[in-house]
Amino acid sequence: MSILRFSLFTILLISCSQYRAFQKVSKSTDPDFQYEKAVYYYNNGEYNRSLELLENLLTIYKGTEKSEDIYYYYVYNNFYIKDYISTIFHADNFISNFVSSSRNEEIAFLSAFSHYIDTPRYSLDQKKTTNAIDALQNFIQSYPKSDSIKVATDYIISLNKRLQKKHFENAKQYFSTGKYKAAIHAIDYFLEDYPETDLREEISFIQVKSYFELGKNSIDEKKLQRIKEAIFACNNFLLAFVDGPYNKEVIEINKKLKDIENGL
Repeated sequence: MSILRFSLFTILLISCSQYRAFQKVSKSTDPDFQYEKAVYYYNNGEYNRSLELLENLLTIYKGTEKSEDIYYYYVYNNFYIKDYISTIFHADNFISNFVSSSRNEEIAFLSAFSHYIDTPRYSLDQKKTTNAIDALQNFIQSYPKSDSIKVATDYIISLNKRLQKKHFENAKQYFSTGKYKAAIHAIDYFLEDYPETDLREEISFIQVKSYFELGKNSIDEKKLQRIKEAIFACNNFLLAFVDGPYNKEVIEINKKLKDIENGL
C-alpha cells in the first residue's frame, strides 16, 4: 500500500471514528454530558457539531442558570461558521434575554462586527452597509467607555468611504451614459452628504462637465439659462480649487461656454 493510500485510509478511519463518537453524544439522554461535549467541540473548532448539540440544549436549559452560557456559545458558533445573519439575530436576542449579563458589551460588539463583516463590495446594493453603520453607531452610543470604541469608529469610517465610492461611481456612470441632469443632482447630494470627502475636486469637475454637456446640447428655449448655469459652475470650481489638476480644462470649458453664450 502506497504512503498516499495509507494516509487516506487513516484519515477515513479517524473521520468515521469521530462521526460515531459524535452520534453517541447526540443520542445521549444526559444533557450535562452533551453540554460538556458541546464546549469541547467548540474549543476544538468543531463549531457545527457544537452548534447541533447546543440547539437542543437551549430548550432543555431554558430559564436555568446554565442557559446564558449555552446561548453564549451558541451565538459564537454561528459567528465562527460565518452565519452572520443568525449571529446578529441571536446576539441581539441574547442581550434582550440576559439584560444584566456582564457579557452584553462583548455580544453587542459581536453583533455590530457581524453587520460590518457581512457588508458587500461597493458595486453592489449598500443597504447592508447602511445597516452596519447604524449598528456600529448604536454600539458606540450604548457602550461609550468600551475598549472597542476606536475599532468601531474605524469600521464606520471604512464603511462611509465605501458608500462614498458607491455614490461617486453612480455619478460617474450618469455622466458617461449622457444623463447629465441626473449626474448634476447626484453630485449635489454627494457633496451634501460627504462635505469632507477627498473626492470633492474630482467629482466637482465631473459636475462642471455635466453642466457643459447639458447646456450645449439643450433645446433653444433652455440653452441660454443652462449655459449661464454652466458658466457659474465653472467660476465656482476655479474659486474653490486654485491651481488644481483640472483647472486648465475647466478654463477651456468656460471659454467655450462664453463663446456659445455670445452667439445666442
